[in-house]
This record gives sequence, structure tokens and C-alpha cells, in this order.
Amino acid sequence: MKLFVHLVLFVFVSLASVFLNAEELSQLDELTVISTRLNSDIKDLPISVSIITAEEIKKSPAKTIPELLSLEAGVMTRSAFGNYASRSVVDIRGFGATGTQNTLILLDGKKLNDIDQSTINYAAIPIENIERIELIRGSGGVLYGEGAVGGVINIVTKSALPGTKKFNANQFFGSYDSRETNVSGIYSNDLFSLNLFGNLISSNGYRVNNELDQKNIQGDFRVNQDKTEWFAKFGFSEQELGLPGNRTVDPTIGLNELVNDRLGTNNPNDFANEDVQFITIGTKQFIAEGIETIIDLGYRKKEQKAFLENNLSYNETDLEAMFFTPRLSAKFNLLSFNHNVDTGIDIYHYQYHSDISNAITNIGRPVHILDVEQESYALYLNDLINLTNKTSFQIGGRVQFVDLDASDVFDATAPGAAFDAEAPDLEKSDTEYMFNLGLRQILTKSISAFFNFGQNIRFANVDDINQVSFPPPAFATVREFTDLKPQRSRHYDLGVEFKTSKLDASISVYLMKLKNEIHFNPISFLNVNLEPTERKGVEFNINYMPTEKLTASFNYAHTKSTFDEGAFAGNDIPLIPGNTASFIVGYNIFPDINWNTNWNYIGDKFFDNDQTNNFGQKIPSDSTVDSKLIFMKGGFDMSFSANNIFDEKSFDSGVRSTITAGRYNALPLPERNFSFIIGYTFN
Repeated sequence: MKLFVHLVLFVFVSLASVFLNAEELSQLDELTVISTRLNSDIKDLPISVSIITAEEIKKSPAKTIPELLSLEAGVMTRSAFGNYASRSVVDIRGFGATGTQNTLILLDGKKLNDIDQSTINYAAIPIENIERIELIRGSGGVLYGEGAVGGVINIVTKSALPGTKKFNANQFFGSYDSRETNVSGIYSNDLFSLNLFGNLISSNGYRVNNELDQKNIQGDFRVNQDKTEWFAKFGFSEQELGLPGNRTVDPTIGLNELVNDRLGTNNPNDFANEDVQFITIGTKQFIAEGIETIIDLGYRKKEQKAFLENNLSYNETDLEAMFFTPRLSAKFNLLSFNHNVDTGIDIYHYQYHSDISNAITNIGRPVHILDVEQESYALYLNDLINLTNKTSFQIGGRVQFVDLDASDVFDATAPGAAFDAEAPDLEKSDTEYMFNLGLRQILTKSISAFFNFGQNIRFANVDDINQVSFPPPAFATVREFTDLKPQRSRHYDLGVEFKTSKLDASISVYLMKLKNEIHFNPISFLNVNLEPTERKGVEFNINYMPTEKLTASFNYAHTKSTFDEGAFAGNDIPLIPGNTASFIVGYNIFPDINWNTNWNYIGDKFFDNDQTNNFGQKIPSDSTVDSKLIFMKGGFDMSFSANNIFDEKSFDSGVRSTITAGRYNALPLPERNFSFIIGYTFN
């Protein structure tokens, strides 16, 4: 509570200083960004941050957001089915199975991570409608909240620039009978602007029962009145996705479905459908030069239906999220130092409801009805202080309160209810603090260095706490909502950057010490708070442009994630490759023709559930090459892509058996595939 009081006082002192120094504000620039809280100049921030621009996205052979991110140093991805990145996992700095819960994913600054363990539906975010992607490694908790333990990824969608009037349509054709239609319209004048984007996706997918049908609409509407801007962002998406399930390898019975039936399925009827609607409305008010307030509120609803026939499981889940996130950004001079302050309040309310039955036909009599309500309140303040023209210092803090109420209604007479039980209600409240301290020093005209130290938090979600155990006597089922402690991480980052007109390079090292990490124990089959764990690594990036026509980038990361204490002390955490690398080359063959090629390497890693590191084999390393040729002239553009050119037969996600020696399940990735896009822009 002392930190909370200090933060409140800091907010009011800062605001008072702003207005007391109003005469100095006229010398500072306007702030104009709504969808991000990185309102400072990126080069001044003492953090490891990367920006992927719309131009880079267009030129890249990567067809999905996770594929784009996997080329960045320190970012690992796992694709469950390889069909438009549906149900993919993006993991910053090595969290393995819990990558989604430890990497905060934002769309225009608003959380996409929900209060369960569901992965992000990246197919619902049209890649053609992305203005840029902000990647913040290690930091981000102060500005964006809990869950940013490994880092933050903020996907910023396009908005209309002043005086823009254009309409674009393009058509995608690809392997596996894939089709995608994209249509967008942008109009802007002095009074208002409108950006509408819609797309339709249809694909049979790489495997049997991997069909995808996806529909998306996104919009951005703004009205400008003097120093006030009113805005609304909205979107709708519908997805129907077949779930092909695992391929099994079991040497004890001579079974190898990865080799003999790679495309097949043992789950021909499994599926996961999802409908999402969201809207954000708000206003941005320019108070004075360098000061703006943004007040926005929003609503998002997600409806899911999932059927796993072999597990005798059918769920219908509704999740509603409401948020109110007013904030103030100000640039001002105080005590002869230039300050860049971001402060605000984040209020989120979640309502989770799930009906669980053993079959689709029995959903009218669910075995369990889960209801969870979660409320989160946070106050944050971050200040970037320019101590000199070569030295900047960042200090920030956040206090976050989370209240959770969970209940379970069990019907012992429902089909499939035998040997089950009802979980007692749980009410829990947690208060945690996040902070960040950083220093950036310009050493020479081309070299700068930074140091960052901070604390991030992750709170347990619905699927973390909803657990089943089977203690003696046999068949006695105990179901409960476990009161897991919040996960706490301290991180230390040190980096050096070098920049000239043709060369841009950086190297950083980091150490993360975690307490109470929330992790699945394959021995007890329960989620638990671990004894201390650790992440450490090196991230390296170099961009080189020897000529105006040729660009080259190389990214490398070494990641070490280990259990420090407890039953697995000294072992590596599963599903985390020790080494990842990418090499990207772009060449403007002619003024209208551009060619880009990516090489992506993922090192070997322990199978999921192999916390003991004694399975005797690992998920093999993987190396793929993708290439794309683009022709653009006037409003016409056309591209051809070849992905996995050398036809690697790989998998990046697998689970070992803790019972049968050598047995594991895996999810194979697509082999060589091709795509073609043709489009036209009318101005």
C-alpha cells in the first residue's frame, strides 16, 4: 500500500508540475498515438524493443503473424496445425508450454490474452491490415500489466492518414486449396477518417480434418474537432477449425504415424469454433503542447465451441471482457530536466461461463457449469527523463489488484458424470507490484548502451486453478479450484547498440529470476507453484544495407531456461530451444520488382512433460527457407511465395509419454507449399 500511495502522489505532483510549467510546454512536440503506450522516441528507451513495419510485412515471405515474429531474436513460436497460425503459441524468452500466459499480446494496446489458457487466434487479425508490430522484450509490465513476464507484442492496425482516399482488393491462392480475399477502403478529410478492412479465408489445411473457414471485419473511425479527436475501433470474426490431433510414435509396438501417415488423423470429428466481437470507443484531448489525455472504454465477447471426441469432451464457453483505460501523456520540463510521463488507470472486468459435457448431444445436461468472475484494477506511472542530451533515465511503477470468484455446478446424474465431483467455490484476492528502472547512455555518435531492471507478475488463470486429482483410495476424484500464488519475475537486461547509415546492430544479455512460477507437474498431473526458476540468454541482431537495392539481416538468440530448485533442479525446462537464428535478404532487382528470402533455424528442445530430461531424445532441430518475389507498378501488385523450399518434414510441438518408453505425440508442420497474390489499389 505504501507503493500505491507513493504512485498516487507521484501522479498528482507530475500533473501539477505540468500546469505550473505551462510556459515551457510550447517548446515540445504533440503526442499523436492512440494504440500504443511507447510514446517516447524509441531510441531513447532503455529497453530491448523492435518494430516490424508494414513495408517489412508486405515484403516478407512470412504469411502469418507468428511466422513474422519467429524471425526476431528471442521469439519462439509453436504451430499446432500450421493452418494460418490458428492456435499458435508465441513465446518470448523461453517459457515453453506456458508461452501464451507469459507473453502479453495486444491489439491496438488492448489485451488479447484471456483469463483461461486459450491461445491467440492470429488468423482473426488480417496481416494486410497491420501498420506495425511493436516487440518489447523483458519489459512492458508497468505500461501494460500482468502477463508481460517474457515481454509484450503490440499489433497496431492501420488508420487513415489525412487526405487519403483509396480502395484496395487482392486475392490469395495457395497450397492445400487455400483462398483468401482481402478488401479495404480508406477515406479521410479534415473532419473525419474511416478505415474498413474485411477478409475471407478458406483452406483445407495441411492435414486431414484441418479445414479452416475464417471471416474478419475490422474498422477504425475518427472525428477531429479542433484539439479533440473521437475514435472508435471495432471488429468481428468467425472461425471454424478442424482439429486433426496428434501423430503418435511408439517403438514398443512399431508405430510411427509421423512417417507412415503424416497427414492423417485419429480425430476426424474434432473441432474448435470461435466467434469474437469487439469495440473500443474513446476520445483524445490535446490540453496543451506536449500534453494529451486519452479516455477509452471497450467491450469484447468471445464464444467458443470445442469437441474432442476421444476425450469425451464438448465445451461451450462464453467470455466477456469490459475495460476502461484512461491515461495521460505529457512532455514537460521540471528541475531543468525534460520528462516524458505516461500515467493512467486500467480497469478490466471478465465474465467466464463454460458448460462442459461428454458429447454434443448432451450439452443440455452439462456435467459441469463453471462460472468465473475476475476484476482487475491497476494504477501505473512511467517517466522517461532526459538527464542530458546523451543520458536518459526511466522509472516506472504499477500496482495491480485482482479479485477472482469461481464456482462449479456439478450434475451427478448427467451423462458422463461417473467418478466426477464438484469443486468448492473459491474467492481470492491478490495485490502485486511491478516496477521498471532503466538507463540509456550515448557513448559515441554511433554507439549507445542501456541497462534495465524490473519486476513483472503473472496471476493464475481459470485453467491453472481448475484441477482434478486422484488421491487414494482408487477412483476417488477430487476436483478443486487451487489457490495458486501469483508468479513473480525479476529481470536484468544489459545491451549495446551500434548504428550508422548502413549498419544497425545490437547485442543484449539478460537474466530472469522467477519465484512461484505456475507450471504443470507431469508427476502429479497438477499445476503448481514451482521452486525458483531462471531464464538467461543472449540476443543479437544486425541489419546491413550495403547499397540502396540490397538489405540483409541476421538474428540470433541463445536461451537457457532451467529449474533452480526442487525435484527437477538443474534440468532444462521443456519446449525451449537453446539456439534460434534467422537470416533475411532483400533485393530490389528492378525498381518494380523485389525479392526477399528468409532462412529460419530452431534448435532441438526437450519434449513437453520431460521435466526430468531423461526421455532419451529431443524434438529435432529445424531449418527452413522461404522466398517471395513481388512486382509493384502503379496501383497493381503481384507476388509469388515458396515456403519450406527444401521440403523439411518437421514438428515443433511434441509430448512424451511418462508411462511407455520412447512413446510420444507430435504435431507435424507443413511441407513445401506455394502461394500467389494479385491485387490492385484504386486512389
